[in-house]
Amino acid sequence: DVTCDWTANGYRLPTEAEWEYSARGGEYHKYSGSDNVDEVAWYDANSGGQTHPVGQKKPNGFGLYDMSGNVTEWCWNCWPETGDYSTESQQEPVENPTGNPSGYNRVYHVGAWSSVLLHVRVSFRLFNQPTRESYDLGFRICKFI
Repeated sequence: DVTCDWTANGYRLPTEAEWEYSARGGEYHKYSGSDNVDEVAWYDANSGGQTHPVGQKKPNGFGLYDMSGNVTEWCWNCWPETGDYSTESQQEPVENPTGNPSGYNRVYHVGAWSSVLLHVRVSFRLFNQPTRESYDLGFRICKFI
């Protein structure tokens, strides 16, 4: 079991809410930084079947690159055991929710160089076991400031 001390001053995986906020970059687009996927993302139709160095596509409004496409990225959140977010959404609104406190599967945002167009959207997410290994899987870290 892994836990997170939300008051600690250190590095960790972003929550799903932090990841999506960062990916949106203060704007609202289908993809991180644009509604034109080819401006901002490497995906199955334009990647040539490989990962690309960061910074070759347009950044989003926060100056972040490759939040859509290139590699799939893990988030801290556990996927709801029911597979349904509706029970969470019926609770009182929370600023920067940390997600389900327990569960085996973890959320990740797909959008890798091998992904189909639908999976590159900022809002698209899936889950898997944290022991999953893949050639198109990575992560971003964040730090509490």
